Amino acid sequence: MKNNKKKKYILYIIFAFVILASILYKLFHKPVTPFKPSDNTIKYSAVYEYNYDGDTAVFYIKELGRKTVRFIGVDSPEKDEDGYLEARDYTNKELSNGLNIILELDPHSPDYDKYERLLAWVWIDNELIQTKLITSNNATIKYLDSNYLYADYLYSINVTK
Repeated sequence: MKNNKKKKYILYIIFAFVILASILYKLFHKPVTPFKPSDNTIKYSAVYEYNYDGDTAVFYIKELGRKTVRFIGVDSPEKDEDGYLEARDYTNKELSNGLNIILELDPHSPDYDKYERLLAWVWIDNELIQTKLITSNNATIKYLDSNYLYADYLYSINVTK
């Protein structure tokens, strides 16, 4: 009888350890985008000017001029919602600190949304800001068709709030 209790106790400890390790992994693991912009897409080098919120910013693009850009596949809190300031400030910090910003158009997405914002994947020093926004819990996946370029990757790193 004592032996069975000891086995159960050990199993509970192992189970608790596995759960704790899983939680710690999700909290501290920051996936790195394992790729660079596609070779077969339209890309623009951009200069960051300012952002409205976590998923919309204004850039200067030599070929297009000043453009408001909506980040493909993510949605951050709006001005009247909880988390707005955190998401806005996070995006501002990431874009302000970036040395090389590339806006990549997705061949499976329209170039502009109904508000005439350019829709783009936003690369900062070879990392997608969409990845950073999702893993930092400053945005959720939204408006992401499964055939978009990096949809599978975003779904694979998605951490629910």
